[in-house]
Amino acid sequence: MTEEPTGRTRQLPPFHCPYCGDEEISPHGESTDGWRCAACLRAFTVRLLATGVRE
Repeated sequence: MTEEPTGRTRQLPPFHCPYCGDEEISPHGESTDGWRCAACLRAFTVRLLATGVRE
């Protein structure tokens, strides 16, 4: 039996905007998941869905 994680693990911040590729991004909003790109003015979040490892 495997244990389910009880909390979130801290992930590295994104290094570039997924829309335009610019590296000038900063935290956005009160949530720690939001990011804002200074070049294209988009706000976005990044979420890991899976790692590719199959059980």
